[in-house]
Amino acid sequence: MKIGLFNPFTYIAGLKALVIGFIFMAITLVASFYSSTHFDGAIDAHIGLQAPLSMFALEQLIAWGCVVLIFFIAGLILSKSKFRFIDIAGTVALSRAPMLLVAIIGFIPLLHNIQPGHISNAVIAVGIIVLLPVIWMIALLFNGFIISVNVKGTKAIIGFIIALILAEILSVSLNHLIQSFFFFK
Repeated sequence: MKIGLFNPFTYIAGLKALVIGFIFMAITLVASFYSSTHFDGAIDAHIGLQAPLSMFALEQLIAWGCVVLIFFIAGLILSKSKFRFIDIAGTVALSRAPMLLVAIIGFIPLLHNIQPGHISNAVIAVGIIVLLPVIWMIALLFNGFIISVNVKGTKAIIGFIIALILAEILSVSLNHLIQSFFFFK
């Protein structure tokens, strides 16, 4: 069971992982829209303002797409073997499944009434709870990365960390650019 929860990619990969991942992303999209939970970065989650459904959809697609793109480029640099783009796209999509839990946590009313600068024990507790699915997603991303591009050891760890940081920077930048251009003029 431990292998299935943190590394399902030995059983599910490619198009099957992509379809299952997109189903989870679609369910997460609906939950995030109604809970006002924004996924505006590769590993970001924020409870925020209500917005059009299209904004929530773009946030998810940008977060997913940036990770796929950067992981693919990292694979070209790091891997000595051939790998398939569809495997990266699928493992990244499936890795985002734990974000559904974050979107569900976003329904907690306490999170929508937080005043800037006011941090309570309850907010800290919920923050820690939200971290658990994010950590789970990062573990899935790592396992998907090493399997999809066939890298191991220190090279895999350093490559993954750099790639994820670059994907986060790119996705946050693109999301903010699109939000300011299309949604918040």
